[in-house]
Amino acid sequence: MRHPKIMEIYEGEFEYEYFNFCYLHNMLALMIYGFYHGSYPDICVNHGKKDVIQWEWYFKPLVSQKIKQSIKKVSCKKKTNAYLPAFKDIYSKKELHIWCQWYKKYVHLNQKTSQYVDAEYQHLFAGRNKVLGVICRGTDYLALKPSGHPVQPSTRKVIEICRKYMDYEGYDAIYLATEERKIRDAFEKAFPDKILENKRVYYDDIYDQDDSISYIKDVHFERKNDNYLSGLEYLSSIILLSRCTALVGGNCGGTLGALFFNDEKYEFVHVFNLGLYP
Repeated sequence: MRHPKIMEIYEGEFEYEYFNFCYLHNMLALMIYGFYHGSYPDICVNHGKKDVIQWEWYFKPLVSQKIKQSIKKVSCKKKTNAYLPAFKDIYSKKELHIWCQWYKKYVHLNQKTSQYVDAEYQHLFAGRNKVLGVICRGTDYLALKPSGHPVQPSTRKVIEICRKYMDYEGYDAIYLATEERKIRDAFEKAFPDKILENKRVYYDDIYDQDDSISYIKDVHFERKNDNYLSGLEYLSSIILLSRCTALVGGNCGGTLGALFFNDEKYEFVHVFNLGLYP
């Protein structure tokens, strides 16, 4: 870069308390904006705050301490960028390829996160030749039907598609990414002894007991560093999904993340296209 600067990014489009793919894609879009304007982007969202998402919780910083100390700093003037991942990009080979390249270039797990994910992978996938990855949303997504977001398929529909592939394509296990116990139980009934999962606490266990909870973000577990650990578990589940042989599921942020982390290596992808919630 000619006369490089550091562009410090202090705000995103929303107030982010915990990790989700809206946060990651917002930050990635602002990184691209920074590079486009000849700057090294530095993610500073939530710096100085306690127990809320920090980029360095899970990812490597884009700017080294040495560079930070040696060049000029400017503040990012945007909270979002018009060029950011969209749900429709899942169905476009061109857009999918572009976002896979951005992920590969700028979204790198830090050592602690990488070790956690690798340990989960070895524990769950050891000895498996072909694993069908499935993402199936429940809880707040199905209850609230957020306007402008993709309509999610029923669990029954997802199971029907999975049964076809399990019967004819030779998959020896299903890795299921879901936050809802009822969905896990339905898959376990449909595919006995074939389900791999790394979730240990399900959100509907709490939803069903507390009518005041509307969003996943309002669910907290009684443990130290809960926001960090919940984000780590979620991110890990999506990266494991990206390491499966193939992918089936509804269109959501986690599906975008799995496809981008996978880098176009899936044997096949079946993402339901059911339109958007009004």
